[in-house]
Amino acid sequence: MRITRRHLQVSLALLWLLDGILQSQPFMFSREFARRLLAPSAQGQPTVVAATVHVVAALVATHPALANAGCVTIQIALGLALFSRRFIRVALGVSIVWALSVWFVGEGLGGLVTGATLLTGAPGAALLYAVVAVLAWPAHDGQSDDRPSWLVLPAWCALWLSGAVLQLVAGNNSSTSFTMLLRAAWPGSPGWISGIDRYLVRLHLPGWMPALVIALYVLVGIWALVPGWTRRLSIGIGVFIALTGWLLFQGLGDLTSGQSTDVNSGPLIVLLALAVVGAPSRSRKSRLTHSRLVNRCREGVPHCYQRTFANLSESDA
Repeated sequence: MRITRRHLQVSLALLWLLDGILQSQPFMFSREFARRLLAPSAQGQPTVVAATVHVVAALVATHPALANAGCVTIQIALGLALFSRRFIRVALGVSIVWALSVWFVGEGLGGLVTGATLLTGAPGAALLYAVVAVLAWPAHDGQSDDRPSWLVLPAWCALWLSGAVLQLVAGNNSSTSFTMLLRAAWPGSPGWISGIDRYLVRLHLPGWMPALVIALYVLVGIWALVPGWTRRLSIGIGVFIALTGWLLFQGLGDLTSGQSTDVNSGPLIVLLALAVVGAPSRSRKSRLTHSRLVNRCREGVPHCYQRTFANLSESDA
């Protein structure tokens, strides 16, 4: 299947609609949403972030129903607008701004400064929403059916290499940290996932487990730079790690808890992997752009010059 920017746009639309539905849960219209979900995201954050989160949490706690209704409206409107090709640039632009706002306030920078890892949801689902929106931006000629931006490859590599760094710092490089993360995932996870987490804790994970995970992160980031089966292996391992983390450590985004606002980062990483599959190389992008320019010029020049453009096309191929 050929992955295009339009596929990313529709996927992002569905995610925003799902977020709007999750934001419509009864818990979100109570003051507890601000006290138990928003305010705690300020803990351990830089002063600017913490102060902003506290101000927003106070406003939401004062008018919870009105504030949450606004969030629901924005997210559903974004989802519907992304289905329309006519307003796609505006919808993607607003999506980027809103996603970064949620990442800054609602997710506390995705936990990047508080010890979060790729397995637990870093760098934050909202940040990945913004990245996907950039990759899905229509080409200069307005075509949404082009392949995703070539920038997806640097984004994929940066994600996994930064994940290796996060796993190395803040006490995340020991088997004890894995055990603590599994215990922390119990409360909001469905019962059968909690059972798997408890079983893994009883197994006493080996001490070399963090080193293996870090090595896999580095390999996924580096192998993606090599075209062919190596890149496909990078994508396959990355998808496996993302789905495993989403299941065991993120509890499928705690979707059944009644307090989830999004699907968490696992599905977004899988969507990013699909974009890597569909993205052209930088050289291919240049050739395609040159070919379109030649075709446009050919339509507006006299017949005597068309042979020149035909020669350009042949040499470009």
